[in-house]
Amino acid sequence: MMTFRPYPFVLLFVMLLLPACTSVNVDMVRPDGEIRTPSFFDHGTFDEVLSTYVAEDGLVDYEGLKQSDALTPYLEALAVTDPSELSEQEQIAFWINAYNALTLKLIVDNYPTEGILRLSPRGIKGLDFLIPKVNTPFKVEVGYVGGEKQTPDNMEHGILRVNYDEPRIHFALVCAAMSCPPLRNEAYTGARLNEQLDDQGRTFLHDRSKNAIPLDATTIQISKIFDWFEGDFAEDDAGLQQYLAQYFDGDLKTQLEQGAFEIKHMSYDWTLNDQRKVDGKPEPVPAPATAQ
Repeated sequence: MMTFRPYPFVLLFVMLLLPACTSVNVDMVRPDGEIRTPSFFDHGTFDEVLSTYVAEDGLVDYEGLKQSDALTPYLEALAVTDPSELSEQEQIAFWINAYNALTLKLIVDNYPTEGILRLSPRGIKGLDFLIPKVNTPFKVEVGYVGGEKQTPDNMEHGILRVNYDEPRIHFALVCAAMSCPPLRNEAYTGARLNEQLDDQGRTFLHDRSKNAIPLDATTIQISKIFDWFEGDFAEDDAGLQQYLAQYFDGDLKTQLEQGAFEIKHMSYDWTLNDQRKVDGKPEPVPAPATAQ
């Protein structure tokens, strides 16, 4: 009796699906010179990139950015800069900007693409058992900072979340997806970091396509970011609502402070935050008539 072995069929299935996923291309800007440890770092060149290629709503002109060399000077500066001698506020701003700049470079190097998850085999849903999760784009080495190769995961989880007690970084790190907080069209700086992060939090939380607060009289529906990283904000759901309350006013602020709502999480839209695909932008959730 012949034994059925499914493996060749599985491999054929994978081979047929692989073309649907983009292979990752990373053209890293490498260090050119000695590594510096300055007491101040100028983000002006990145500020120019953001003000030119990022709209007020956070959508990015990737096509225009790809056709220019505007990011290169900033990436060259990051590659030879060790931020360890900067003040704490400057370090946080530095690493947020580095994350966002290198993510832009990753997208530009692979543009056009439907989204960041298409930049690795991980983009094929349901095949995690065949394709290791280490193959996600967030573990791809995307560039140099201070002479060392960095991945998005390491900058977020290995540096920012480990070294700084600042949950508002989650309002500022933008992984090129529509459900991310909006990419700010100016660079973060240590001098203005608190103001910028507070503004990001308010903008993100009041965008009803990303956070419906409230969804109705008894429920708030918030970003998956608050599911993935709830522990960075609070110990439990009640504490999370108390944290969110600072960004609201009136009766709604009071209800959040009291932890009065049931929490639900929105699905995450990984569509590219591309100015040329605005039709893919999530529809806002209408505010209930009783919302304050």
